[in-house]
Amino acid sequence: FKTNMADRLTQLQDAVTHQAEHFYNSIGILQQYAPSSPFPGFEKPGGKPPSPPPQEDYAALFAKLITRTAKDIDVLIDNLPSCKLAEAGA
Repeated sequence: FKTNMADRLTQLQDAVTHQAEHFYNSIGILQQYAPSSPFPGFEKPGGKPPSPPPQEDYAALFAKLITRTAKDIDVLIDNLPSCKLAEAGA
């Protein structure tokens, strides 16, 4: 019983880690491709031009990845044994 619970918790931790990676990568894409916003009175001379827009639809890709991973996390949580069951086995 304890091994099974540990396996489920490991799966849950892996899914949470993947979700964090998806968020991190999506923010990186935003930073790389989003146009700069000007701040009056705070222009930097010689700013670099923005990167060309990506060929792929990263917004849709990361939305799918984040949604799918969130659903996976919900399923893993729903399938964890209840606290009472875990206490009885301990």
